[in-house]
Parts: sequence; structure tokens; C-alpha cells
Amino acid sequence: MQNPSERRQERRRRVFLQADVCTLDGTVISHCSIQDTSRTGCKVISDQVDIIPDELVLSIRGMDETFVGRVIWRDVDMAGIEFLNQVND
Repeated sequence: MQNPSERRQERRRRVFLQADVCTLDGTVISHCSIQDTSRTGCKVISDQVDIIPDELVLSIRGMDETFVGRVIWRDVDMAGIEFLNQVND
């Protein structure tokens, strides 16, 4: 049974990916690590969370994958990203 305080609709997977945080026009702003991900979003770790824009593109290093997203929460060195484009399993 799901914990009532759990807000996630999708199952999370633990990953360790390196990514670039870009503006919507493709300008690289920061580098980050992606640690948890699902079809609807992910958690990123960065020492530059404060400069990550509210809407962004995550470009996964070593893969030809990009994800458009929106920051839905921030902490000292991490942020929760909601994906705005379709993500397949």
C-alpha cells in the first residue's frame, strides 16, 4: 500500500547519470547528476541549484537524450524536476 504522504504517481528508479542543465534555447547553465528518475520526473544534484532556471532542458551526457522540464522544488544542493515532454520506459 502506498504511503498517503507520497506524492509521486510513478515508480522511481535509482540511477547515476551525468547531465547538463540548459536553458530552453540550449545554452548550458550548469552540470548535474541525476539520481532518481521516473516517467514523470527526476531528482538532480548540483552545487549550483540556485542558478538552474525554472524551465530547463536536461541533456544526458553520452546519450542522445534531452528532457524538457520544470523545477517543482529546490533544496540546498538538489532539485525536483517534472518532465514536460513524453518519457518512455
